[in-house]
Amino acid sequence: MDQDFHYYGTYYAARIGGNYSQKDATVIATASNFIDFLSNEKYAGYWHIVSNTEKSLERDYNVIAKVDYPRYTFQGTLSTGASGSSGLWASFHFPPGNYNDPVGTPTKIDVHGKDVAALLPDYHLREIDPDSSLKSKITPDIGKLLNRPQSALSRAMIKDTIRCLTDSSRLENILIKSAGGKTLLSSANKESILKRFGLLLLGVRAHVIGDTWAHQDWCALDHVINTYWDIDNSWLKNDVWQNIEYQDMGQSWKKVKLSCTSHENLQAAPNVPPCYVGHGWMGHFPDYSFVKYRYKPCWSPKSAWSLERDNPTEYNHAFLELCSLFSQASGSQFRPQDKKSQLAAAEKAISSPIEIDNQNNCPRYYSAEKWKEEMNKVALEKPKIAIDTRKEPDEETVLKGKFDHPIVLEAINRYGSLYIQAASDLHLFQIAADYQFWFVKDWTQKHEIGVGKLFDDTWAKAIGILSPDIVNIWG
Repeated sequence: MDQDFHYYGTYYAARIGGNYSQKDATVIATASNFIDFLSNEKYAGYWHIVSNTEKSLERDYNVIAKVDYPRYTFQGTLSTGASGSSGLWASFHFPPGNYNDPVGTPTKIDVHGKDVAALLPDYHLREIDPDSSLKSKITPDIGKLLNRPQSALSRAMIKDTIRCLTDSSRLENILIKSAGGKTLLSSANKESILKRFGLLLLGVRAHVIGDTWAHQDWCALDHVINTYWDIDNSWLKNDVWQNIEYQDMGQSWKKVKLSCTSHENLQAAPNVPPCYVGHGWMGHFPDYSFVKYRYKPCWSPKSAWSLERDNPTEYNHAFLELCSLFSQASGSQFRPQDKKSQLAAAEKAISSPIEIDNQNNCPRYYSAEKWKEEMNKVALEKPKIAIDTRKEPDEETVLKGKFDHPIVLEAINRYGSLYIQAASDLHLFQIAADYQFWFVKDWTQKHEIGVGKLFDDTWAKAIGILSPDIVNIWG
């Protein structure tokens, strides 16, 4: 998914699903969008958490906590072909989901109620049956790591989010285990801090839930399972780019071979050296809400039928699931029958197409404008901050809280120091993101999914902003 959905779509779902105010829905949407911009390039370093931004007599700040290399949520250097952190991609973009439900997993009806559940498809397990040439690489345990919508992990995340947003004591229990948390909870603005933290956590989870639909059938590993065969068998190699087919304008299928040298709309991650993380080989196609595309995944045999992805349908399911999440987080059940005109407007925004092959078109900007048009038609005010999705990021999307130190003039990189206001949205977002990391890590390890493959890199092993004993919160 891209900024059009993560920001404007999420904002709209928060308004009609949870009846959140313009201000609060904007906070949720900004947090959802910011997952893709808290990068290693700009935020990895030594964080100094300060209680205020006023200098003392010694011309310094009151540092209440220090964190070395907090966990960023997007790996910016991935675009250079560098191997990504599997723990990062599993936590925020490709949560593992291709396995049978563990005992005690809540059902679709348990999670959403009958009205919403009736409009969502059932969970579908992918059969991993690779060609003989790849059987030694694409094994059943690797197959479990494919991201699937409505997986047991996805349902667990939704239930946990609702619990957090409807129980402020749970939010307090999270903050108390964070760097600087005691100071935050002793503040006169405690209630405001708890509310903002809840909204930011809701935005973080909204991003991940949305991506379970857009990023389905790709996984967090840098692995050949994320490659595909040629759509018409003119090539049958999995280590070079292959042809795929897609629809944007009209019903005809267009053939294309993506590459890192194509214009932005048709770019793919480099394959020399190999870079197989997530949907990198599929480029931006999973992120375009209006397209259909088909390809032959390498977790199926060369001779198998191509897999067709209907993004408008999947994105509408994602939107409905977010409406249900936001409704329950605000204390009620979502009733689709009462929101028919608003849901129809969302469907129009999602499915309105533009020609991808025209490099003068920016699909995420076009779709964002459609979201604004459709909101206007149903008399819903736009977000408090109207961002320009052509920019990555628009400065208005950047969560505030980082500021310059008057004495320490270190470069802002992973060897420098960053000064972060304790009560800022940036600091609270970092805590929410670390909570999401620990939740996915703890859940997958308890159910023996991805053990020895996920969460073994330096990013995952960093101390982080939350104490490791946060796992005790889930019992």
